[in-house]
Amino acid sequence: PSFPLPPGPMAFESLNEVDGGSDEWSRLAAEEGEEEPEELKIYDPEVAKSYFLRRPSRLIRRGWRSSLLLGAWSAKLIMDAKLGRRPQDDEEKKLALDCARASELKEILIKLGPTYVKLGQVLSSRQDLLPAGYVQTLQALQDQVPPFSDSIARRMVSRELGPSAASRIEYIKESPVASASLGQVYECVDRETGARVAVKVQRPGALAAVSLDVAIIRLLGPILYKINDPEGNLDAKGLVDEWGKRFVDELDYTLEARNAAEFQKAMDERRDALGDSVFAPKVERGLSSRRILTAEWVVGRRIDAVGTSSGRICAITLAAYLAMLLETGCLHVDPHPGNLLVTDDDRVCILDWGLVTTVTKAQQEAILEFIAHLVSGNFDKIDKDLATMGFVPPEKINALNDAKLTRAIGVLFEAAAAGGGATGFRKELGFTQSDEELRALGKDIRKIKGKNKKETELLRRDAFIEMTGGSNSKVAQLSRDLEATQKAYGNIFTIPSYFAYILRAFSVLEGIGLASDGEYSLAQEAFPFVARRLLTDRSESSRRALFQLLYKDGTRMSVEKAKQLAEAFSTYSVTMSPHGVAAEEGNSTGLPVAVKEGLRVAFDPEGGPLQDVIFKEAARLAGATAASALEGSLALAFEEGGLLERQHSLQKASPLGELPLPPTPFEVWQGVVQPALESVASAGGTDEDATEIVRILSEAAPMTGGEPGSSTPALPELPSPEVAREALDLAIELAPGIAVSAARFGSSLLADAADRVGSAVTERQENQ
Repeated sequence: PSFPLPPGPMAFESLNEVDGGSDEWSRLAAEEGEEEPEELKIYDPEVAKSYFLRRPSRLIRRGWRSSLLLGAWSAKLIMDAKLGRRPQDDEEKKLALDCARASELKEILIKLGPTYVKLGQVLSSRQDLLPAGYVQTLQALQDQVPPFSDSIARRMVSRELGPSAASRIEYIKESPVASASLGQVYECVDRETGARVAVKVQRPGALAAVSLDVAIIRLLGPILYKINDPEGNLDAKGLVDEWGKRFVDELDYTLEARNAAEFQKAMDERRDALGDSVFAPKVERGLSSRRILTAEWVVGRRIDAVGTSSGRICAITLAAYLAMLLETGCLHVDPHPGNLLVTDDDRVCILDWGLVTTVTKAQQEAILEFIAHLVSGNFDKIDKDLATMGFVPPEKINALNDAKLTRAIGVLFEAAAAGGGATGFRKELGFTQSDEELRALGKDIRKIKGKNKKETELLRRDAFIEMTGGSNSKVAQLSRDLEATQKAYGNIFTIPSYFAYILRAFSVLEGIGLASDGEYSLAQEAFPFVARRLLTDRSESSRRALFQLLYKDGTRMSVEKAKQLAEAFSTYSVTMSPHGVAAEEGNSTGLPVAVKEGLRVAFDPEGGPLQDVIFKEAARLAGATAASALEGSLALAFEEGGLLERQHSLQKASPLGELPLPPTPFEVWQGVVQPALESVASAGGTDEDATEIVRILSEAAPMTGGEPGSSTPALPELPSPEVAREALDLAIELAPGIAVSAARFGSSLLADAADRVGSAVTERQENQ
């Protein structure tokens, strides 16, 4: 039903009216009045500090309340440490105390309101900062601020949009369909178009209340962090600023509208099927403002309630987030199941674009190389990747030259990439015990006592290693390496502030994947997207990552890595397209999706990494084959017992053989021509390994229509009219690219010939 719009300016006398009673934070928000402070609209800690210093009563009142609650809680932590209530050698007692203190902290954060609750939610994803008991408890944090009055929400819409635009909105329900501390959502109809829309209305005064809390947290947070972890590497103030900026930006709905629109534009411009499989709700700009957001109403199921198609849905969602991380540079960092809907046609809709983080080009390049090394198993290079991404402070860079650290990082990331969450991680490290057996093992180990704390730690460590595989086990070597590097360099790694939100987003996605598949591996599931990116992106960073992956020793392509890439490319093409899934299940009569996608990439008129690799290896095959064929043909003329060999033997046996005569043709063959042809043929690889690589690239990736790596022919022996039509259309589409590719292949042949001759000459000079 519609409602009458109030005349004149919006009145705020009733802002303190809160359904079901009042609370401190909602009163704090209501005190600001009708206007948003201009200076607080962009996050600047010094500007915010100056603003609230001019309002000392509010700052003192809120600061005192925050300091009192958090200070009392911190005092308990200090007393716990002084009285030994949290013994490092008793995991059960330590965990019990952590859970108790975390529950107390959780209640304090809820009392202090949404700003503190959101901080707790962010910290719950930082296992590098908080013990397990805190992480587990804070993950359940939800704010409990009651919704504000519906009449206030309607007057807010009228004030923000103006009477004319506001009159287009007809409310289907009087009450909000969703409510949170910062705003609430109403189900409505746009009278002008007849379309159902969702109208999100921001709580008046939210910006000032949030900014005040962030300013207080920025003052108190670093102090509390240093009390709790005096040796920590974390830039606590930097973390608060990163979080504070995101939080203030979240209150500007024009930014949220822009983020959603830019994501949708990027999906629309994609040249693969991902753009048809995921979307953001369309924002109605004429019905939106800084504090009002109107978007299309999307009907769908939460991603954790999908059921049988969850595997493909998780793959699509992960691919969308990888596209944001590595391509668009604007990452949605609040992917909880309520923000991920699956429509009836199995498309994924990503809601709530207020909380995002920006990933720079340099960070994208570093992350891409890291992922390429991770999924390809090049774990020995990951330590350098971590340094490039900012995980190692400048003063600790020298630690990366330590082989023990490189080995430890490789072991840990190899175990993490294996999949299966914590259970899979332990299994990869060599643990054969169940969770119950490990708990019993922990109880037995805690009974071991030494003469002092240090001796107790060493005895327990040795006992644990002995009980989980002995001194030669992977765990034992890892323990020795980590202990040595910790002793030599102290705490080496820290999570940079920009990566905290990235970690949070992908941790949530991994949790969604593990809920439907206990063996889910984020690294393995990411490989199909990374493979397509490496084989299609023409940027220098992608080419570099691809060639590092394929040409590990600098010259010879790894057949195994080529096969992995080809199969992953095929998997991505099939998974992203509903038609591809049907083809896999035998329900499609058209050309396989992987075939069409692979051919389009291979014959792209603009070229690309896949084309470069195919031409490079095909030219190498052609060069090696040509040189081998020429050698074989000439060898017939110079074979043993042949005319030229007999002529050479007669000359050497005659009296003239003692004279300094020019070499015979046979001597020229043996001494110069044959070695040169052999060198040219083998330079850069033999025809056997090149043949294998070309077969993989042309067969396993674009030319199979069933399971990746299958030997089943992609095209039926007797193509149907539909296949013939598709093939003809595809041939017309690819014709310009094929013509350009032919010229490029000719250039590749000349380049390969020059490389072979140059290598042969260099080798001969070195051998002389």
